[in-house]
Amino acid sequence: MLFSSVCVSCMSVFDLKLDDEPVICLESFPGVEDVVVFSLRPAYSMSNSPTKPEFRPEIVFTVNGETVPVVQNTDFCVRGEYPEDCYIADYKPVPGDRMSIRVSSEGFRPISARTSIPEPFPDRKIDYRSEVVGEREYCILYVTFEDDADTDFTYGMQVHNELLTHFSEGKKEITYVRYAGEQIADDYNIAPMSLDGIRLCFDGWRMSDYANVACWSDDNFNGRQKTISMTVRAYQYDEISAYDSFFVREYERELYDEEYNVVGKCNVQERNKLILYTMTDEFYKYSLAKESARENAGFFAGIAPSNFCYSNVEGGYGVFAGVYCEHTDWITPEFIENNR
Repeated sequence: MLFSSVCVSCMSVFDLKLDDEPVICLESFPGVEDVVVFSLRPAYSMSNSPTKPEFRPEIVFTVNGETVPVVQNTDFCVRGEYPEDCYIADYKPVPGDRMSIRVSSEGFRPISARTSIPEPFPDRKIDYRSEVVGEREYCILYVTFEDDADTDFTYGMQVHNELLTHFSEGKKEITYVRYAGEQIADDYNIAPMSLDGIRLCFDGWRMSDYANVACWSDDNFNGRQKTISMTVRAYQYDEISAYDSFFVREYERELYDEEYNVVGKCNVQERNKLILYTMTDEFYKYSLAKESARENAGFFAGIAPSNFCYSNVEGGYGVFAGVYCEHTDWITPEFIENNR
């Protein structure tokens, strides 16, 4: 007796076409500049959108219920230090401002977002001293303050290093760099900082690779006194050391040509100050997500875990988050002595 068997396979057809209409991405951090700057960009599907509508945004921006005009920085007509494709509202925020934005463009889902401008950095004491840790000496900057129990802020600290160069022909040049030194590791047990401190790249109006800011969320010290700290690196050396370049000083520097031959000398005056930030909760969540993604860029190679995303923009992506910053006086030994 012969038996025959027939294998029949069942195939289901899946339609993977998604409802992925174009969306708008917004990034804006009002409160850190003397105008409000918006980075607005369209995002199109790479698979299922056959057409790409032209992005021509209509923007409604309000401060405390009053509409403030927004214009595109075309041909750098408004502010030359910002890209020509950004949008600018000629308004200088103050603490307590309540802001909202709504953006629409034909073919895109409209977006909206809200934020407020936080209060200035609390009254503080500032100290700067050298510490010996193991076999190495570190220069460490300390800022002590009382956190407000009624707020959910993130606090940031950044060094503003400025150089005034005098050339032999009478020419002067001012250059500066903003940076955050490496934070003291907790296992050294010399700096009362928490593990929630992060270093993020933030140049004042967007996330970037330009300037680092050391940040601490008040989640674990809400309503209590806190000392935040970071080491100070020596200028011209991308490392941490006890080389004390933090106070005002003067020195002579050699000038080189393209072939590194000495062609002259110049005199340099160097000074520093602090930039202190208070940031809204949405800023911290967004920046933490961005920094986590940047640190785990090897995810697609299978060597790092994926990370979460965050956005407070309804209908789109990105962030609209208030940030307030203030500059201290130039730091001298007298400044430190008077602020301890």
